[in-house]
Amino acid sequence: MAQKTVTVIDTFGFFFRSFYALPPLSNKHGFPTGLLTGFINFIASLHKDHSSDYLIFALDAKGPSFRAEIDPLYKANRSPAPEELTKQLPVAIEWIDKMGYKSLSQSGYEADDMIASVVRQARAHGYLVRVVSHDKDLYQLIDDDRVVLVDAISKKVMNERHCDEKYGVHPRQFIDYQSLIGDTADNVPGVKGIGKVTAQKLLSQFGTLDAMYERLDEVNPPRIRGLLETYREDAFRSRELVRLKDDVFETLDFESFAMHFDNPFLPIYDDLVHYEMNAVLRTLKAKALFEESQPSVSPMSESAKNNVIQCETTEGCSILIDTDEALEALIASIPHDAAVAFDTETTGLDAGIDHLVGFSFSFNANEGYYVPLAHSYLGVGNQVSAEAAKKAITAIFTRPVIGHNIKFDLHFVTRFLGVERLNIHADTMVMAWLTDSARSLAMDNLSQSLLHHEMIHFKDTVKKGESFASVAIEDACKYAGEDAYITYRLYEVLREQLLLKGGQEALDEAFEVEFPFTLTLLGMEREGIAVDTAVLEVFKKEVAHEIASLSEQIYTDCGTVFNLNSPKQLGVVLFETLGLPHSKKTKTGYSTDEQVLEGLKNEHPMIPMLLQYREYHKLYSTYIEPLIALAQNDPSSRIYTSFVQTGTATGRLSSKNPNLQNIPVKTALGMRIREAFVAPKGKKLIGIDYSQIELRLLAHFSNDAVLVNAFNEGHDIHMQTAIALFGEEDAPSKRNIAKTVNFGLLYGMGQKKLSDTLGITTKEAKEIIERYFETFPSVKGYFSGIVVQAKEMGYVETLLHRRRYFDFGSATPMLKAAYERESVNTVFQGSASDLIKLSMNKIDAMIRFESLRARMLLQIHDELIFEVDADMAEEYAARFVDVMESIMALRIPLKTSMHIGNHWGELK
Repeated sequence: MAQKTVTVIDTFGFFFRSFYALPPLSNKHGFPTGLLTGFINFIASLHKDHSSDYLIFALDAKGPSFRAEIDPLYKANRSPAPEELTKQLPVAIEWIDKMGYKSLSQSGYEADDMIASVVRQARAHGYLVRVVSHDKDLYQLIDDDRVVLVDAISKKVMNERHCDEKYGVHPRQFIDYQSLIGDTADNVPGVKGIGKVTAQKLLSQFGTLDAMYERLDEVNPPRIRGLLETYREDAFRSRELVRLKDDVFETLDFESFAMHFDNPFLPIYDDLVHYEMNAVLRTLKAKALFEESQPSVSPMSESAKNNVIQCETTEGCSILIDTDEALEALIASIPHDAAVAFDTETTGLDAGIDHLVGFSFSFNANEGYYVPLAHSYLGVGNQVSAEAAKKAITAIFTRPVIGHNIKFDLHFVTRFLGVERLNIHADTMVMAWLTDSARSLAMDNLSQSLLHHEMIHFKDTVKKGESFASVAIEDACKYAGEDAYITYRLYEVLREQLLLKGGQEALDEAFEVEFPFTLTLLGMEREGIAVDTAVLEVFKKEVAHEIASLSEQIYTDCGTVFNLNSPKQLGVVLFETLGLPHSKKTKTGYSTDEQVLEGLKNEHPMIPMLLQYREYHKLYSTYIEPLIALAQNDPSSRIYTSFVQTGTATGRLSSKNPNLQNIPVKTALGMRIREAFVAPKGKKLIGIDYSQIELRLLAHFSNDAVLVNAFNEGHDIHMQTAIALFGEEDAPSKRNIAKTVNFGLLYGMGQKKLSDTLGITTKEAKEIIERYFETFPSVKGYFSGIVVQAKEMGYVETLLHRRRYFDFGSATPMLKAAYERESVNTVFQGSASDLIKLSMNKIDAMIRFESLRARMLLQIHDELIFEVDADMAEEYAARFVDVMESIMALRIPLKTSMHIGNHWGELK
């Protein structure tokens, strides 16, 4: 007969941990619900993660324990629990009984004593014991794999090996270990002056506390021996405080604690409604709907039936839908207004050449359904037809659809369905970025940090060198179904976080700007931009010739041949062979980055050539060769970049595969690259760039009278600044200096950076900055106000109330200085990003609804690039300019510069 198992819950320990792990949730009446939410999630996972024969909730009894008689100061320093926690405790304890579970407590004892006594009784019966707790005091109970601790959040099991790895002692020594080091949280004194390492060494040498004191003369060094002698009484009193009582009761009727498998939530249904436990309520309703739909479903395959059986908890399970009939019935059961989390599985990442293997969806946070379409391996099971899949996906997208990085999925799905566009409700990756732009946005990491759930990893599902099509359908179901229901849960949590952090304005920005912007970007990614490879081939030969010529000159000047692209070899040549001045050598060698080389420009004639070589080599390897290869792989010679909506903290777009944001614009060589991006025959390119957008935003936000007046009267702001700083006569020749100051101060440029940039002394730079703030008196105060807000509130806001958070409290001085610069930068760069997003969404809608003969192709910072029919270029350009300049009413006018040309190089 199988050995029986007892699970004991350290109830208050779990409650406290759950309370601090979850955000400060509350219902519409303002009653806190974070602890209750954590408890419900735990109960939902009981049968999956802690399935046992017997289940016991151990509780502390009211009033002091017997330990107060041993030491009146025991736990005397503990501060009272927060009111939000104490309000929820009685409700959660009452739920234990209502749900049909049993608790255990006894006057004069703590929950840990209950647990120890249960362990003793269970061992006498030969049962295995799992203690669900994170409390180190319970490590003394661990006994090989017969008694283990289980972390309720991470699900990690702690046995003797873990105790030894974490604390360096055996569980049998743990009481003595605690007697030596004490516990400040509980006011257990221990032996003053003895820490963890010393305690480990002493117990390794003597085994027990008793043996240690019996052989006290053997203890070395003398200082430790003296501490043990001085604090002998504290050590033994500490041992009585930390030793758990395992004889609180003589016998225990385990059958009265038998673990039931009924639905525990039905008896507390009204409470769940009152406290707005919406996730579990949706699960209960969805289960009922699913069960009602089953009679109409034609027989599923055996694998599908097996997957349905797994679905018992809100921890989540995956259900395989592998027949057309089952899929049709399930889709029909989804309420039309129900949010549906949707995800795809594909053969790869390129929507142009890869294809759908299957898709998953969830509409209740508990079950994820996986629909296989194109798995391909020997013995593959039932799969749904393409026709049924298309019908189902089309029906799903008539509901509010949620995805995680859903732009990726939409590329595959729109191609599969043969449609231009599908509407979405939300993207949880964008929501995670909006709530904290510094966090990891990967679903695995968000699941771990927000839901305390470790997901199945892709690398553990798909073998190296294979695609998802090779994954066994049963394994694919578990992986893909989880993606869907975790996306659903993340949406619930992130929506709450977004509302708590930014209120309705934050939700409005997400739903009215960011999610539509995802679809705008999808359209641009599908369009791509034409490239003339012949132009690039000519440029490639020129650059290759220059690289070869520069290499020969550098080798000659250095008197040796070496790998110019190896920082290590270059460092040896520069600083050892040539003896140039250098900073300290590190383990990896000398630094040879651009800043170092710029500082050496006047030290050797080959340094300028080396800098030029690097520019040519970067153009050749990063842009020319990859762009040629990409264009040659497309029938229309177009390249397709991927825009990353969440790639920067400020909100600016980034792009990848290839990165078109960083093509050099300030050099003649960079402009040559842009000449290869062309308008096809009969087309023109339009480039529209916001003019001085961040300076205009500075005028708007600061309401500085001089700035506002200059922009409203159409003055050249850089010339106005130059006149203020250097006088009428010198202003024309120093306009560029004024321009550097204008933009530099927006990004936190100090006098040192300004002096380096302009090649002037720090004293001169300081005088320029001071004169600048005298000219625009409101600006300095506004800059200071941004920093003060960032420190006091922990965030700054853009024009559309999108927030960026800063943790000044735990930052180093260097990081705090960086935060101050970034807080100012975020307001202006982020607000500029807001404006161009609004413009892009409006222009995208205009093009679609009016069927304009135009395509929006690229957004490069403050610039938009369009491809239009040549005969409509002037008319469309005027309309697009009007949208961009009137997108939002500010204190000053928004202005753009517009150019029409045959290639990108002509748009400046």
